[in-house]
Order: sequence, then C-alpha cells, then structure tokens
Amino acid sequence: MQGWVDSPLTQKGESQAKATGEKLADVHFDLAISSDMMRAIHTLDIILANNQSSAGVSREVSLDVREIYFGSFEGIDSIQTWNMIGGPLGHRNQEDLIEEYGLLKMRDFMHAADPFHEAETSAHLESRINSAVEHIQSELVDGQNALVVSHGTFLRNLATLYTDDATSVKQPRNGSITQLDVTDTPHIISYNE
Repeated sequence: MQGWVDSPLTQKGESQAKATGEKLADVHFDLAISSDMMRAIHTLDIILANNQSSAGVSREVSLDVREIYFGSFEGIDSIQTWNMIGGPLGHRNQEDLIEEYGLLKMRDFMHAADPFHEAETSAHLESRINSAVEHIQSELVDGQNALVVSHGTFLRNLATLYTDDATSVKQPRNGSITQLDVTDTPHIISYNE
C-alpha cells in the first residue's frame, strides 16, 4: 500500500514514463499538472522531455491529484490489508468487495478498519477529484489540453466517477493513458490505453 509514501520512481517506472512520453510526443499541452509526490513529478518531467509540442508549458503541482491516502495501512502488504478490511465482511480480497459494494465504498471500509481512522473516505476523495477537475476546467478553454500525472488508485476512482453507470473500472496499468473530457459535464473518453 504505497499511497502517500513518497518513494522515488523506479527504473521500470522511468521506462514506462518514457514510453508514455513517446506516445504523446506530438500532442500539444497547454497545462501540465502532477501530484506533489516525487514519482509523479519525475514522470511528468520524463513525459515532457519527450514532447516537443509543449515547450514552455505552464506546470503545476497539485495535492488534489495525489494518490489515495491509506492511513495506517500505508506501507503494509496489500493482501494483508484487504484481509483485515474484508474479513469481517466475508471477503478476503479487494476485488470481491468492489464487486459487491462498488469501488468508492472501499475508501469507507478502509477508513473504518484503520485503527486511527485516518484513511481517506469516499466523500473526501470524491471532493478532491471534483476539485481537481473543476480547476482544470477553469484553466483551459475549448480545444486546449492538459497533461495530468497522477496515481493508479486515484485514476481508477476518477474513471469510475466519470464513466456512465460504472460502479468500478479496472486498475490502470502504470504508464497508461486516460482521456477525460472536461468540457461541460466531465466524462471519460478512453481509459487505461
């Protein structure tokens, strides 16, 4: 459970960021945002280094696109964590819980199971995601693009919120690309490509 643990980008992560940068090499970005985590900032640097269309792009660091906060479960093995959270509910893994209750409810289950109740709730996460999207909407005009580097569980929850009738989407691959249209009513155009 990595969450807010500020670990560096691995060599594999650097390779994935370079591949993503190459896929996006010809896309012009008017705004570039990353979470404040070192691994996300470094990923943004690598992607922009491979993009000649966005030289001098305005860059921001945003807490709103930071990974989910897992509270007392930060740094603990994921299997052990989901056994602790799901066991009392009759499930031993996260995916079974998600199938029964939906993705956002996992935040509330984790918060309740956290001995200090510090893990992020669904309401807090949804507010943070909406705040990030509203900020991007306020910074761009029609036809402009923003590059946003965030984290897997954050993106999975964002995609679930902005995909019609979805209670959950799959965890995205590292280095994958998601397109979100923020014009008027935000909605996912493509996910995990």
